[in-house]
Amino acid sequence: MRKVREMACRVLLLTIASGLLISCASAATRGNAQDLGRAGEGAGGSGTGPLKVLVLGEDGHDALIPRGDPAFRRVVTELQEIMDRRGFRVVDEEAVAADLGWPARDYRDKTEVLEAAKLANASERAASRVQAALLFRIEGTYRDLRYATRIDLHLSGDLYDVRSNRFLGAVDLPTERVTVPGRCLTAACGSHAVSARARDLASELGTVLARKLAALAPRDSATAAPVEAGAPVLEAVYTVTFRHLTTEEALSVIDVMTDGFPGYRSHDLLRGGGAVRRYEYVTTASAAKIERWLTLLLLDMGLDPEREIVLAVRDRDIRIERVLPATATTPQ
Repeated sequence: MRKVREMACRVLLLTIASGLLISCASAATRGNAQDLGRAGEGAGGSGTGPLKVLVLGEDGHDALIPRGDPAFRRVVTELQEIMDRRGFRVVDEEAVAADLGWPARDYRDKTEVLEAAKLANASERAASRVQAALLFRIEGTYRDLRYATRIDLHLSGDLYDVRSNRFLGAVDLPTERVTVPGRCLTAACGSHAVSARARDLASELGTVLARKLAALAPRDSATAAPVEAGAPVLEAVYTVTFRHLTTEEALSVIDVMTDGFPGYRSHDLLRGGGAVRRYEYVTTASAAKIERWLTLLLLDMGLDPEREIVLAVRDRDIRIERVLPATATTPQ
């Protein structure tokens, strides 16, 4: 097993070294003035492309302004524009819903909103997949003063890593007061005043959240600011399943994945023994990188992914299965 591991590590080191040379060669041509949302391999992004963000609004409570209100739409637009200017790739929720055939509906709570982001990833459509979700809510409280109406606006937002279910941070802005002449106790009555102030609040909220998210996804190792030890980064949690591999083969693969794959964070055994072994595997590397490294590793071990072994890398799931008996591949 030691020999297999050493050979696999040599192949991976050559691959990693070639990738570093390519990134160094191209670093001089990359702009970095407004590219804060660009995620490098060390930050858990998908290669060197911009981090994909989905802006979602929660309105499943009586005190929250519904998505049909103009103020809600203005907040969505402002948050999307700020994320776009910061270099993130913004995925529009309504466009995803239209693409996937989801019916439009109001009054969604936090669970339903986050489920929408996960369903977008499960669709396996590249244009709909995201890594981070920005969840916001607008609380509006109306108070009748007879001669005027006071509206208290409270805007807050949360960041989530959709792939790993991690909470990444939150921003809670101070309550803003809007005054409307006369009695105005409905959202429609104070819509114009509320919309204008809500957009200003969204600018402040989006700026802070964009900085938080950019700090978790530096552009690349050459230009990114140093990340403090123990600071959270965007991660993916995979379930790795070995089926019909020998114990030695499975342990060899998981050893290299933990000792030789860049981006590795942690792993744990979920099920061992017999024909099936299953692990939890946490990494910041992209699915494309993992598939490439695993393919090279299996080939170096004499396990052909196009013949006796099936390698499948999907959203949060890695499966390595022997489909032909080991004796069937032995040269006669």
